[in-house]
Amino acid sequence: MIQALIILSALILGYFIDLKFLSNKLMNKLLSAMISLIIAVMGYNFGELIYKLQGELVSMLGITLSFIAALFTINVLAVYGYLRLKPKRAIKAHHDMVKAQSPLKPILTSCKYLLYLVIGTLLGLFINKPLLHIELIIDAILILTLFIIGIQMRREGHSLTQILKNKTGIMIAIILMISSLAVGAVLGLFFDIPLSHALMLTSGFGWYSLASILNAQLIDAHFGTMTFFIDFSREIIAIIVIPVLAKRIPTELVSYSGATAMDFSLPVIKDHIGIQAVPVAISSGFVLTLATPILIPLFNLIPF
Repeated sequence: MIQALIILSALILGYFIDLKFLSNKLMNKLLSAMISLIIAVMGYNFGELIYKLQGELVSMLGITLSFIAALFTINVLAVYGYLRLKPKRAIKAHHDMVKAQSPLKPILTSCKYLLYLVIGTLLGLFINKPLLHIELIIDAILILTLFIIGIQMRREGHSLTQILKNKTGIMIAIILMISSLAVGAVLGLFFDIPLSHALMLTSGFGWYSLASILNAQLIDAHFGTMTFFIDFSREIIAIIVIPVLAKRIPTELVSYSGATAMDFSLPVIKDHIGIQAVPVAISSGFVLTLATPILIPLFNLIPF
């Protein structure tokens, strides 16, 4: 929660402090470099965790993959259905951006992100040592990223009230919550998981660090590990899929990004959907960030 407020503060600061010497071209290059660095670091952490939990992964693989696939499908379909009823709520990918792109560029960008992730994962597997001060490094990168996006929002003429009073962001966050919990309830029945535990598994909304710790403490380490992979995959899938499908289902992908829409996934959303998606993404991500530490302990009170 504190991290979310710090990140939001960085965006607001960037909005009010326009560094004239930073051209839009330079800022876009900086954002691209920071996205690549974040993905590689995430891959490293992922590889290190796989090495530690390789024996445990096999036993939970089926359940974890089922949750990942069902969450992606149902989350996207739920927002798609909402937009059929409320088409004016849909985000449109920036026309100039879409028009200028080669058909192969989004695919190549996704492959590039995937390559950085694989390299990071392999380094994590082979080195198998925690990176020193990694949380501080990631936070610093995120703060700088949001600061730059704040500057770009001001230059593009977007107001801060679009974030604070964004009905689309709030609605798609609520739809994501409801559809995710529905997935948890149904798959809980299928895999014979207690309802409380199944709902807790799907209440992270991409905030894998907090959700996995809470579930490990409130249930057990096994559920904590599953939560980590379910929520970590949301972030990775969003980052890799957004460049390819941003033109077709931009709003659905912003929603699917979950809590990460306001931090890790935000530069990718801004880069491939457009600056107009930033207020929706931050609003949605912030609502979901608030929801995770409330819902997980709450569902733990369910006696079945």
